[in-house]
Amino acid sequence: MMIMSTPVHDVFTLPAIVSITAVVFGGLSGALHATRRGLDSVGIFTISLLCAVGGGVIRDVLLQNGIPAFLVNPLYLGLAALAALVGYFLASVIRIVLPVMQIVDTLLLGSWVLLGAEKALQVGLTFSAAVLLGVITATGGGLIRDLLCHETPAMVRPGEWYGFVTIVAAFAFVLMVTRGVPLTIAEISTMVIAAAMRIAAIRFELHTPTAYDLWGDLESRVSAGLERSRRSQEIRQRKRARAATDASRG
Repeated sequence: MMIMSTPVHDVFTLPAIVSITAVVFGGLSGALHATRRGLDSVGIFTISLLCAVGGGVIRDVLLQNGIPAFLVNPLYLGLAALAALVGYFLASVIRIVLPVMQIVDTLLLGSWVLLGAEKALQVGLTFSAAVLLGVITATGGGLIRDLLCHETPAMVRPGEWYGFVTIVAAFAFVLMVTRGVPLTIAEISTMVIAAAMRIAAIRFELHTPTAYDLWGDLESRVSAGLERSRRSQEIRQRKRARAATDASRG
């Protein structure tokens, strides 16, 4: 049975300076990624734009929630274009401020989870759908970037927790809201959870594991056990044969 969530009528709205900062830094990250891979000016602008607003676009399309925000507000296109220009001409400068960009990304990660999950709850989607929308909003831009650059998306590659953080944060937020926790407390808690997990992943090098072949491991362990048993039996047989030979000589 699907768990239906209670629609959320309060709206979580990021302060304008936070939204602008996130779009700019997301665009700069995309532009730097594109320049590292030798893309031309069109490619740099495209990747920069997708990193800046891609997650929100996917969210709005899936929700059929009107025209995507970046088409309504020309500021987003302007910021993405500015980030692309900086990346095109000043890639070395971006590399210098990269640690600052990573800090901002860590602090804002929970915000993007909220913008996706809360919009899903507002239209009455299920628990799992709200979690999914939260994850997509936070990671969608990076997914599209990697696919266009012919790379395995960073979210699904073994590495420091990122996609895993968004899943946990989105699950925690939706769970708190559906259990009646005040929205403000749920929002703040989600941002703290996301930032704390991301910081811990970087500080302690916490990585998501690769696939573990349980059947193959079991099969190899059984084979190794049978081989040890066979060798032990051969040793015992040789000892008995030696003992019998010694006895016949005596």
